[in-house]
Amino acid sequence: MLILFFILFTYSTASQVYFQGIELLSDVNYTQGFSVIPACISSPSCVKAPRVRLYNPFSTAPNKSASWIMAQWDSHSNISAEGIFVNDGRSQGMQWSTEDKRFIVFQDGRLQLSVNGFHEYGGKYKARDAPWVHLLLQQDIGIAGGAVPLDQINELRWNVDVQLLYMDQHIQPGYNRNLHTGMFPLYMTIQNLVKGDPEYGKYFWLGLPLYDDRVLMSPLYINGDQGTGSLIYSPAFSNFANISVHSKRIVHVTGDMMPFARLGLQEAIKRGFFKSTDLSKYYVGGMNIGWEVTGLNNGTTEIGNFSLKQYTAQNPKSYEFNSDGDTEGWKRVTDLNQYTNGPLNGKWILSRVGTDPRLLSPVIMIDTAVVKKIIIKMSNDHLPDDSLQLFWSTDATGSFNENNSIWIQVINDGKWREYILDFSNNSKWINIVRRLRIDPVRQGDGAGFGIDYIRFAAN
Repeated sequence: MLILFFILFTYSTASQVYFQGIELLSDVNYTQGFSVIPACISSPSCVKAPRVRLYNPFSTAPNKSASWIMAQWDSHSNISAEGIFVNDGRSQGMQWSTEDKRFIVFQDGRLQLSVNGFHEYGGKYKARDAPWVHLLLQQDIGIAGGAVPLDQINELRWNVDVQLLYMDQHIQPGYNRNLHTGMFPLYMTIQNLVKGDPEYGKYFWLGLPLYDDRVLMSPLYINGDQGTGSLIYSPAFSNFANISVHSKRIVHVTGDMMPFARLGLQEAIKRGFFKSTDLSKYYVGGMNIGWEVTGLNNGTTEIGNFSLKQYTAQNPKSYEFNSDGDTEGWKRVTDLNQYTNGPLNGKWILSRVGTDPRLLSPVIMIDTAVVKKIIIKMSNDHLPDDSLQLFWSTDATGSFNENNSIWIQVINDGKWREYILDFSNNSKWINIVRRLRIDPVRQGDGAGFGIDYIRFAAN
């Protein structure tokens, strides 16, 4: 057993390269600026019209085509390429604006979008069936952008920091809260991209309701989209944040969209938008984020740290525990207490009590032919027992057992260390791993230990 242990485990003083998922958003630092569709009614001819390019003056990257597109659907004015430098006290920025809208890209990576609905509509509410004003940032993704079929995705995770800086609803006589609003949603499309399939090209909108002036936390919304004729499936905002954007604080919004992609597809089939339930036909087709204004709202919102990642068995998600209170699906099963309500300041501190402490992972997908190492950075208090056992279960084994486990020795001095568990020569490390279990010590005595992160790597 001791010989096997030393083959499987090493203690590292330098961080190991690890899998971090696949980023589906191209140019997340906006180095190539934005290609601006002219202000017009959304239509194929409008999309093909000559565009203006907004260059990022802070970028030093070689010039390429812009993957970010700005859409000004149904606006009454066009943003031009002539910008001015501004400074908000945090960072320098470049601003492009008209009387109806404003857009700023900051050197520190933030984006600011403003729409003046009062000016757009001339101070009068639009007719019920008239088109409404948009200021959107969007991208095509699809297969060319790295998307894989949904049946290969374990997690599909948005991350964005969003802050409402200003909102004036300009409520006038004739206001109807069912018709007149300012919204700042985030959408992706789930699209059939199998060429030759009868439903090739069809999609539904999978939304994340960042802000709606009518409600603090947007509820579940399912309906057809008047503009595109596709289904909208938008889960409740409380699944992704515990603070309302109405607070005007910076709200970190994050969450796995895969469960809602499945639910949205079920709803699309139920309502006749699709026929096939085969997840292998569906991909992330594209996305957009920004203002949709049907009222006289004058609003400004800022976003930062924007990301959309897909995690697969070959490129799995690491567990960083960087959001306070978020255990990222890991659960204390038996004989473990935590000092705070979950992770705090990037670390999860627990104590062992009882005879069999166990920490259980969420359901995962790890391809053992690709993933050969598990990296755990942890701290261990002074204990007579200096061992940790890690179990794994697969589709074949179903449950945990001693054969699919290893013991490692940990250093009990309270210092943070990175431990690398190497499975390259482990004959039991086969098939698709579906779950992990960490038993931090053979018997608890109330002493503490902490986890900074759990990561996965190749050879």
